[in-house]
Amino acid sequence: MSKRNINIVLMKSVDNLGQAGDTVKVAPGYFRNFLEPRSLALRATAGNLKLVDSQRKRLEALVAKEKDSAERIKSVIDGQTFTFKLRAGDRGQLFGSINSRDLVDAIKETHNIEIERRRVDMASLKTLGAHSVRVRVYPGVTATLTAVVEKLAVEGEVSETELEQVPDRSDFGSAAKYEDED
Repeated sequence: MSKRNINIVLMKSVDNLGQAGDTVKVAPGYFRNFLEPRSLALRATAGNLKLVDSQRKRLEALVAKEKDSAERIKSVIDGQTFTFKLRAGDRGQLFGSINSRDLVDAIKETHNIEIERRRVDMASLKTLGAHSVRVRVYPGVTATLTAVVEKLAVEGEVSETELEQVPDRSDFGSAAKYEDED
């Protein structure tokens, strides 16, 4: 087994590695098990380098198109607020949690935009309130949105705002008579 890195040429942009057409060094196992089966990269042989040079304009156009698409997605979702309602305890602790799948589903439902779950940088949200969430739309293009978690009112349970709205008996004055007060 070789522990030395190998040179490869990226055929598509890869997060934390490079853009399409870049020549980079990676571990042989990463190339063999991840990049090559997904057609993301080729070994940097003389023949493959010539192939990439002949396709460079197409690759540059592909990168520009992907980045433009990512910028449009960012302009749509950046600054958006998504509200989730869940049951919670008295101290604001949720019975359950909101995770990246829930946020991706909410984005898909409201804007019809598909984003991979792994591109959402967030831990599971387990408390009430507003939480800032980063979405890596494309390498170098990041959107920030807000996930608001609110308490879901359970049937028969009275919320604090409803308690404040209930009038006191004294508000009705002396004209208010109740049957049990005769």
